[in-house]
Amino acid sequence: MIQRQEASSQQPVALFPSTYLPNLVYFKHLLLADVLLLEKHHNYLKQTYSNRCHILGANGLQVLSIPTVKIHYTKQTIGNIKINYNESWQKQHWLAFQSAYGNSSFWFYYKDFFEPFYLQNKYEYLFDFNTELLKLIFKLLKIEKPITFTEKYEFENENVTDFRNYFDAKKRNQNENLEAENMQKYLQVFTEKYPFQANLSILDLLMNQGTQSKNYLFND
Repeated sequence: MIQRQEASSQQPVALFPSTYLPNLVYFKHLLLADVLLLEKHHNYLKQTYSNRCHILGANGLQVLSIPTVKIHYTKQTIGNIKINYNESWQKQHWLAFQSAYGNSSFWFYYKDFFEPFYLQNKYEYLFDFNTELLKLIFKLLKIEKPITFTEKYEFENENVTDFRNYFDAKKRNQNENLEAENMQKYLQVFTEKYPFQANLSILDLLMNQGTQSKNYLFND
């Protein structure tokens, strides 16, 4: 049976959905796992964190989404979803990051690590793009954690803590909401303009807290 454990307890193997620049609740649970298992075979659903993230910009909360190649006649697994480059989304996302975090304390420290994902490289598959970004964030946070992938879709997984349905980009579930509300505040770029925005993309934390980001996630 799938096991649910409290955020404070260790999770030897935890199963997560593939997510674009994951939010902080995602990362808090991820850090508690000894081994990260990414779901590669569930059916892709629109309007999820798979292809979208939230940042805080000059005009408030901003949702950035990656367009995908649409196939209408069949369902596709997340591992087979291709990125649509007919739209200039990479440039748009990069300009959004610059606008949101160009005046942050750590933009110039981190920007060169992220720039190739938006101004140079093109990944064919969304799952691969998300995974490589996740590996980069692990590197920046100095996290050493094995990343493995499901070989097939299983409704239940023995001895695995399952977070595949825990995160909802449209309407957070009660537990995710509660965790987000209880997060400690940190100084954000537009603090004087907007109240603190909790549970944004990990990018927001990195750009504002830098090398203290890992401690924030562990101690929050």
